[in-house]
Amino acid sequence: MAPIGEDFAAKRTFIEIRNSILLSLAEGQKTINQISSETQINWKTVERHLIYLIGRGWVREAFSSAYVRVFELTAFGKDYLRKNVSKNVHISDYKIIKINGEHSP
Repeated sequence: MAPIGEDFAAKRTFIEIRNSILLSLAEGQKTINQISSETQINWKTVERHLIYLIGRGWVREAFSSAYVRVFELTAFGKDYLRKNVSKNVHISDYKIIKINGEHSP
């Protein structure tokens, strides 16, 4: 039998979780489930941290319906990533949802 705790991964800090979510969104707009599967963070945890990140002004909800919510980085979120997480981070403006006649690049 394995010692207690040996089978469990180290618990991530709030900052690590939030940085993972921000890095995921650096690739473009995503749903909560897309962020969750990419970062291996439970969807409810992602949702709770997105609320915090929206409050900080680093993320915004680009689209919301009864079935799906789409999130994206704000200019402040992009700035935070470059200054505090990785100066070399590639930030994409990929959009799932195009609003008010936006065109894809």
